[in-house]
Amino acid sequence: IPSYTITHSDNKLLEEAQMRKYDRAFDIINLKSDDRILEIGCGWGACAIRAVKYYGCQWTGLTISMEQFKIAQQRISDNGLQEKINFKLLDYRLENDVYDKIIAIEMIEAVGHEYLPQFFETIRDRLRPGGKAYLQAIICPNLNYERYCRSSDFIKKHIFPGGHMPSEQAIREALPPELTITKMIHIGHHYSPTLDLWYCSVWLTGKERKEKPHVLLCLILQCLCICNIFYCSIVCADIDIIWFADSRIRNVIMWEAIQL
Repeated sequence: IPSYTITHSDNKLLEEAQMRKYDRAFDIINLKSDDRILEIGCGWGACAIRAVKYYGCQWTGLTISMEQFKIAQQRISDNGLQEKINFKLLDYRLENDVYDKIIAIEMIEAVGHEYLPQFFETIRDRLRPGGKAYLQAIICPNLNYERYCRSSDFIKKHIFPGGHMPSEQAIREALPPELTITKMIHIGHHYSPTLDLWYCSVWLTGKERKEKPHVLLCLILQCLCICNIFYCSIVCADIDIIWFADSRIRNVIMWEAIQL
């Protein structure tokens, strides 16, 4: 499932919208040139490259995908950013350094319900006192969560095997004592246009190849349509931005959640 973007009414190119999403995240955590950043789930390296180009911070990105690691490494080499960006082929639980800020964009869906406490404890332990973290996730409504945990669906079976959407309540219960929710902002109207842009992009790419659509391409297109129906329906809640902070203001976590 694609990450949401910050879209404008004129439907600018998807890549530009993705960059606006990154820029928004950097603004929210007040990214600075002397920050040391940890990105849990660095993907193909786009977020790291954007941040370092504009802020000059020191960036460490983690992934457990060899394909992502190789391409991300090549991209930082192509951009001459080897001195500022360090990608590691490493499970986030094995990282042992301490950082000023942490970013994790739609990575928590790969954690699993039983490992949520460990995930947030790791974030707490990897943040310096007073540090901040920015997280984005797709979450399940509290009322449906117990049933969701027991069931399967199209996305779980065909798109994201092993994927799991936590609920807000599950997140609250998994937080260590140092972290509490302090603020929530709704921005869900960005997600449906994002799905439209992704659908058109994937469809046009397949059409230009003039080949019979691969079964995986068909599954992805179906996934995008299903998700768009959810986000356009009246039963869908907005994307929520939630801030976590402890009573001593030791660590602050900014949470951005897309609720189905």
